[in-house]
Formats: sequence, structure tokens, C-alpha cells
Amino acid sequence: MTSPTTRTRLARTGLGLALSLAASGCLDLPREAEPECHTTDECDGERGEVCQEGVCWGNPPDGMFAAVVAPPSDRKDLVPKEIMQLDMSQAGWIAGLQLDKPVTLAGQIETDCGGVSCGRGLEATLTFTRASQFPGGPGFKTVVTTQTGGSDGASYEVRLPRTGPTDPPYLVTVMPAGRGEEPGTSLSAARLVPPARLELSVTGDTTRMITLGGDTVPRVDGTLLASGGGGLAHYRVVALGRWEAGSPATEVSTVDYTDADGQFQLLLANDLVGTVEIVARPYMSVAPTLRLPAVPSDRGSNPVLIQPADIGAPVRSRFEIKGKDGAGEIAPVRGARVKLTARVALEGDTGPVATHVVEGTTNDAGVVELEMLDGATYRDQYLLEVVPPASANVGVVFDAPTPVAAVQAPLILPARVPIRGTVRDATGAPLKDVAVTARPSLRFVWNLETRLQAFLSAIPPATTVTPASGDFVLWVDPMIGERWGHYDLVFEPPMAGKYPLRAPTWTQAEIPIPGMEGPGPQNVQLPDAAFVHGEVTDPSGVPVEAAEVKVFRVDPNRTLCTMVEFAPLSCPIAAGLMGRGATDKAGAVRISLPR
Repeated sequence: MTSPTTRTRLARTGLGLALSLAASGCLDLPREAEPECHTTDECDGERGEVCQEGVCWGNPPDGMFAAVVAPPSDRKDLVPKEIMQLDMSQAGWIAGLQLDKPVTLAGQIETDCGGVSCGRGLEATLTFTRASQFPGGPGFKTVVTTQTGGSDGASYEVRLPRTGPTDPPYLVTVMPAGRGEEPGTSLSAARLVPPARLELSVTGDTTRMITLGGDTVPRVDGTLLASGGGGLAHYRVVALGRWEAGSPATEVSTVDYTDADGQFQLLLANDLVGTVEIVARPYMSVAPTLRLPAVPSDRGSNPVLIQPADIGAPVRSRFEIKGKDGAGEIAPVRGARVKLTARVALEGDTGPVATHVVEGTTNDAGVVELEMLDGATYRDQYLLEVVPPASANVGVVFDAPTPVAAVQAPLILPARVPIRGTVRDATGAPLKDVAVTARPSLRFVWNLETRLQAFLSAIPPATTVTPASGDFVLWVDPMIGERWGHYDLVFEPPMAGKYPLRAPTWTQAEIPIPGMEGPGPQNVQLPDAAFVHGEVTDPSGVPVEAAEVKVFRVDPNRTLCTMVEFAPLSCPIAAGLMGRGATDKAGAVRISLPR
């Protein structure tokens, strides 16, 4: 319930705006250019608000809140910090926003090629990640590359937040460099030793030697053969796998490039879970990619991958993509991503597969040319995907059967449906410069099978910025596959200034698309905002300029994952971002939170 003082303040804010608009005769003046209070009597003192700097601070919303405080990128002497339980007073002061000094982890990368060093000048990328301590938090991630030179060989150095008593360890992934689509002029690190994954707790400045390779890594000695016999040359071969169950597959082996005999050798990383998939992709010809799943990851093997017969010859095919423009006229669609996929199972649903995938982007005339294979094995297997550019009013195409032809019939993309509305603040006044984004809701995404989830993730979200009227229009795809869409609307007002808007970041969840006419008008009134503030300092208490503070609501509820068909194993529901702010020269940060 809004208190009398709050109602008075909101009414005064709305009246001030109305008078300003009446005097100016336009809607482009900034909101709240003047202080909203001069004394605490003008604030909601019954609920703890106090007047400082012309703002009524305090009366934060109920609930558990966490925060992430990050220094500016040029402050190498500071590291990001998670605050598990934010200390917010009823008067709106956030305590404890003190950044920490980093600890340094440094060392060398050594290589072991079966008991013999492969050299010390290894180029590699090291990725450090650490899970968040609060449910759905963003966690920590940083990436460094090795430095070579001198007698020390390849060395690395990284500054990290110290591992505390309750912190999870860092996961460190070391990926040797030289993983190009074609072989380079010299033998790269990626051809000598496989990637590695290790866990590290860093409680202080530490030196750590990391060794890649060794006698225990499993070895895959395989061959690529043409359908009529003989090796397949000019293929890049690698294994895809996982260190964690349920995570996306990534490259977990050395890379090899075949010669005329078609032979390849891969060294697999240690400690993988499940099996790996061997992927052989041509890099000098138009030919299928060969994929062999279910290869053991804990021991050696000798797989043979055979190219299917009658793949045919390349045919350059011209696609013309069109759609209705804003005036209702048929016009070319520029910047659309067009993808063709032909998949041939060679030994049942779980055996080897030969795929031909090609994609491109339409030019100003809405045209793209792609090479297809015209042999009997592939000519009736192509499926077309089209994804228009972000915020276009034309929609997607998924799995449309496409014949092999030099010139394809012009394709008219389906219409998207609009989500229209107006966003207002708690007084009912329209809000200007609010970023509005329509994102597929998790309930929508996780009720799609895996391929459709991947396709949906490749569609750029629709976004716009409101004019002075507060109006917005977002064009979304009404359905994916055979399932009608549901979208979350995310409203992000401008970052708080000295006299910030009483308009917090807000999400209007689960907007259903009931049919091709789209949903009705979305007249969104943002909740009243609680203003909170604090000071970000370094460990010595010196204010830090340009630091960022993000405030999250901690909600461990994961019941959604039991209500959908295709939720990921880890059920990664992100914590709700409630507000954010950047510090000024005095280290002061001001944040609006929804009540």
C-alpha cells in the first residue's frame, strides 16, 4: 500500500512534469531535472526514507538481494566481488561496497609428447571460470593468453579474486593455439597436445606449472575413406566432447589435417565424461562433413569414416529473400542469414552421419548464393533456415525443403506480429528513452526440442527505445515449430543520474502470442522505485570511479524445470537483475529498485 507521503511525492512529481510540459509545449524535456525533496518531511519517513542530495532515499523492497561489484577495466589492481547478502538499510544506504585486491596466479605451460618435451614456446588460451555463490548469479570469467620469449618458454599470468573458505574452485581450461580451419605453415601447438581442464583454488599469490599431453592421454588413430576406396585429403579432423555432463560440446582433442591417405591421429583430453564425436570437415572442396558419434573418450580407438556414394557436384544456387516492408510493399530483405543443411544417416539414427551445411548473408538486393550438392544422396535432403536481421517485421523460416537449382524461386518471408504498448512510470506519466526488449520466455524455450532451441537462440531479440510518448512496437515470431510463442518484455530506463527517474528496471513476464493478430496493447505501468545508494572504494577506502554495481534478487525457486519438457540438466535460471548503476568521480553509485 502506498503511504500518504508517497502519494504526495508521486503526485508532486507528476504535477511538476505536467507543468514543465505545459510551459514547453513539447514532450522532450528531461524528467526530474529538479530535486524531489528538500527535507525528510517531504519523503516517506514512516517507512524510513530520508532526504539527501534532493532525493528521497530508502524504503527498499523486501526480499533477499545479492550484488556484483566490478571495477573499471583499466584498474588492474582491483577485481570483481560478489556480495552474497546485500546490506541495505531502511534509509537506502548500501554498505560494504569495497573492492578487493587480486591474487596473482602465474607459471609456465609445459608439453609432454609421450615422455618427450614438444617445446616450451607453446601458445595457448587459458579460460578461468568460477560459479556464482548465489543461485543464478553470473559467476566469474576471465581469459588470458600465454606470452612467449626468452628462456622461460610459454608463460602466463592472471589476476583473480581470492578463493575464500566458501568459494568454489576455479575451472581452468587450457586450449592450445593453432586450431584454424586449414593447416598453417608450421606445426601448431593444437596439433601436438590436447586441451586440458583442471580445478584450482587460489588463496594467495601462487606459481603453478601446467603440463599438457603425457603418456595417459587416449589416442584415436583413424582414416577417412572415399565411397569407392582411397583416402580423403584436405579434411580438418577434431573430437567434440565434454568435461561436465549436460554442458555444450566443445573441442577436446588435438587437431589434424588429412593428406592423400586420409589418415589422422587425435589425442584426447583426460577426464572427459561420456563419449566424443569425431568431426571431419573439408576445407578445400565442396563436400560433406563426416561425423562419427559415440567414440570412447577413455581409451584408444581406430575409427573409419566413409564418405557416402553419389554426392554429386557443386551447384551454385541463387536465393532471393523478400518480405513486406513498413508500407506493405514487397521488398528485398537485406542482412538475412540463410542456411542450408542436408543430413544423411549412414548406419541408422545413432551411427555415422554425413552432413552438408552452407550459409551466407543476403546483400542489399536480398540475394545470396550458396553451393549445393546435386547427387542422388543429397539433392532431396536440403532444409532451409532463414533468420532476418534484428527487429525486422518479417519472420523466420525453419526446415523448409529446398530442391537443388541454379536459381531458386523468390522466397517471401512470413510476417511477424507486433507487441505494442506504452510504458509509464508510477504516476502514469509516459517514459522516454526506455530500452524495451522482447526475449523468448524460458517456459517457451524449454518446451521446444533441442534443435528448435538452438534455432531460437540464433534469432536476435527485438528491441527498441521509447520516444517521449512512451510507445513501443516490437516485432516477434508468433510461433516456432508448432508452438505459439511466449515473450518476456524487459524495460530498462536510463541509468540513474543525480536526480534519477522513479522508474526501475522491470520485466513483464510471459506475454502470450494467441494468434497471428498478436497480443493486445501492453499498457505497462512500472512500479514505484526505491532509491538506494552507496560508495564503492578500494581496500584502502579510496573511492573508485566508473565501477559498476549490479543488484540481483536471490530466488532459489527452480520449479519451472519440472514444468517443461526440455529443460537443461543444470536448470540454469538466471537471478533477476533488479537494478544497476555506475559510480561517479566520488565513488557514489545510485540505483533504482522496483518496489
